[in-house]
Amino acid sequence: MALLGEPLLLDGGLGTHLESQGCDISGPLWSARVLRENPALIESAHVDFFAAGAQVSTAASYQVTFDVLGEEAEELLRRSVAVAGGAARQAVDKRTAHGDLLVAASIGPYGAGPGKGTDYDGAYDLRRGDLQRWHARRVAVLADTDADFLLAETIPNVDEAAALLELLEAQPKPFALSITGAIAADPEKLSRAIELANQSPRLGAVGVNCVSPSQACAVVEHMRKATDKPLLACPNSGEYWDHGAHDWQPAPAGAMSLTEAAVEFHDAGVSLLGGCCRVGPAEIRQLRSAIS
Repeated sequence: MALLGEPLLLDGGLGTHLESQGCDISGPLWSARVLRENPALIESAHVDFFAAGAQVSTAASYQVTFDVLGEEAEELLRRSVAVAGGAARQAVDKRTAHGDLLVAASIGPYGAGPGKGTDYDGAYDLRRGDLQRWHARRVAVLADTDADFLLAETIPNVDEAAALLELLEAQPKPFALSITGAIAADPEKLSRAIELANQSPRLGAVGVNCVSPSQACAVVEHMRKATDKPLLACPNSGEYWDHGAHDWQPAPAGAMSLTEAAVEFHDAGVSLLGGCCRVGPAEIRQLRSAIS
């Protein structure tokens, strides 16, 4: 992972882009359904992000779990990385690559699997050991792929962060950790997560994803003062999810935009920058312009 100078640019919301292309991601498998049924669409989405300026493609492994998919999960985890790698080769062949291209294998939280939507509150009612056992096989499979690094992302639970860091320290690939939700919103939990990061010698970067640009800036500022680890930031577009209407709503008037946040991230020395929900190739192109 490039950790000095201009930030390494990650992609945006893969599910968001797939949905904009007409894919149905409404079921429990989310983008993993497309990976299962039509991986060529996943590869095309990765290519779009690379063409927009992304240097890292995040594999569609976030919601691939053994609980839901059984033994098929291993095949799909490996496929997700292979498809992202294929997209990187396409981008190089088409001369649309912006520097060296990398593949990050996504490790989503327990809440995205059997936690049934507790991605943000982290209310699992599970102990650290239980979470470690749940994540262990998926980490082992992804560590045995051609991914350049592993990205534990959207982690809302401090015990889960601890369990993941222990597993990731024991495998050979570089890795990063990105928190969200309940950790990002609670200064005490955030401080505990940063302390765990500081105790993880091989951790390549720590950061935040899937929060508003302004909240991501606040978390990054907290982290910048409390750790020497390289920082990562992948906020949402600024729009917010209306649970009642089951739809995305415009950002509040005067809210910080993604590109405004990008300038702050750059000034704060963020090493890995990208987007999450509602951030498509057009927004990644804007980020590329903002940091160049």
